[in-house]
Amino acid sequence: MTLTPIRAYVAGPAQGPASRTPNRVRRYFILRLIASGAVIAIMADSTATTLAIPVLGRDPIAAGLPLAEITWVSTINFAAVAALLATAGRFADLLGRRSVLALGLALYGLGATTVIAAPTWPMLLAGRLGQGIGAALMFPSSLALLLGELPPNKRAGAVALWSASSGAGALALQGGGGWLVEEYGWRGLFLPGTALAAVLLVLTPALPRSRGTTRRMPDLFGALLLVGAIAAAVLAISQGEVWGWTSTRTIGCAMAAGLLLAGALATSWQNPGGAIDIRLWRRPGFLWAGGASCLYGAASYVVLSIGPLYLKESGFDSVSLGLWLTPISVAMVVSSPLAAMASRRIGLNGIIYTGALTLGGGCALLLAHPYPNLWCLLGALLLGAGFGALSTGTFTVGTMAADPGQYAAAAGAVNTSRMLGGAIGVAGASVLVDRPIVDGPMPGFASVLMACLAVAVVLAVAALTRVARSSSRRRAARPTRREAEAELIVLRRLLAELRDSFVQVRSEAEQELARFNVHDLPAPRVPAPRVPAPPAANQR
Repeated sequence: MTLTPIRAYVAGPAQGPASRTPNRVRRYFILRLIASGAVIAIMADSTATTLAIPVLGRDPIAAGLPLAEITWVSTINFAAVAALLATAGRFADLLGRRSVLALGLALYGLGATTVIAAPTWPMLLAGRLGQGIGAALMFPSSLALLLGELPPNKRAGAVALWSASSGAGALALQGGGGWLVEEYGWRGLFLPGTALAAVLLVLTPALPRSRGTTRRMPDLFGALLLVGAIAAAVLAISQGEVWGWTSTRTIGCAMAAGLLLAGALATSWQNPGGAIDIRLWRRPGFLWAGGASCLYGAASYVVLSIGPLYLKESGFDSVSLGLWLTPISVAMVVSSPLAAMASRRIGLNGIIYTGALTLGGGCALLLAHPYPNLWCLLGALLLGAGFGALSTGTFTVGTMAADPGQYAAAAGAVNTSRMLGGAIGVAGASVLVDRPIVDGPMPGFASVLMACLAVAVVLAVAALTRVARSSSRRRAARPTRREAEAELIVLRRLLAELRDSFVQVRSEAEQELARFNVHDLPAPRVPAPRVPAPPAANQR
């Protein structure tokens, strides 16, 4: 008797061609479509904000406002997303991912509609806040739905597709943003995201229903503490340069962030439904994913925020500005799936190492050629390729370290780390632009690129260290020839003892059967395996 029929029965329905029914293929397609569409909408909104700020000051709605006030269009949205991501992911795991995604799409669409039709500045900020809340709900729940429904062998590719979608969203606005501004003004930049969110919301009922991991109510008080802590930290970091790093508001926000975070940790320590999943942060590899994502965000957000300002100061108009940023998004879209395929050979830490090296190479090339030319184009492609590899690597490491019931919490926590790193990076970059640390042409821009290069080096060294440790552990776990021979001797001894025990059992069984006058039992009939007949010679 062999295990072949059992294995065929167990593995066949899940792996064979017959398992790929039209319903399953259609469900996987809808999953990928909605998850990717949600990320495209979020990144399109982020790019739209970057392109809208330079021209928003000329609109009557922002007449007389200084640039520091106008940038609140981005700050309030960024703070809302960063503050709610971790909590939204935790709630999606506890209450149901499809419901949280649908709520996020509705809030995002409502906020974008408010921004487009806003008659006053406070109404515009309210719409941006609504978009931020909706994006925070959409981001982790979309990835968790994708990972939770796909088989394990397709999850790395799903993360790559999801990461590439962020580049596709930015690419769409960078390529057509200038035309939208010329035709419809800055409000036209938010039209694509609004339309996409409406379409995705209509398709959401086709998603598989996902039940939460618990029926108990999540810790709302702890969630409020965590949201307040992250929001206060983001405000302190992003507005420190405007308020003054030693001002009362900056120090007050920093102290409030520390106290609120301590309260959120205290309430989550013993509560299974706490705002912070303590078990998640204890899992091997997850802390590394959060740290790597933080460094990746510190570099990526700086490039995406300082790049448009640098190009605008160089005399580029809105159309040219978007076209010069397009290579970054194109390279990110292409490199994300390539990174997923390469991870099967060099591992996820190798992907993070390669992405950091590529990012550093792009920064070095832009440092050597500070003015826009073909070398800068190659540098932009390297930056985008590095971003794609790092995005795929960090998100895959973080989500694969989590249990299936923690996918949304993992995605939210990893992206929160990325956004906090981005806030720190942008704040540091604003300081370097005003007080550069190097001389020469474009000293502020060169100082920012040097800082990004340093971040890339630190990330590459950390990833290389983990690659070396993994290799040493595999070598240590691999048995030597002497150990293999010793294990073979032990195995032979155990088999010999097992054979002797079977002989003894047989002898005792025969003695017991003899007591009942039972002799020469017929051997059990084992049916011969069926051999398929060869095909007929004249069969066509």
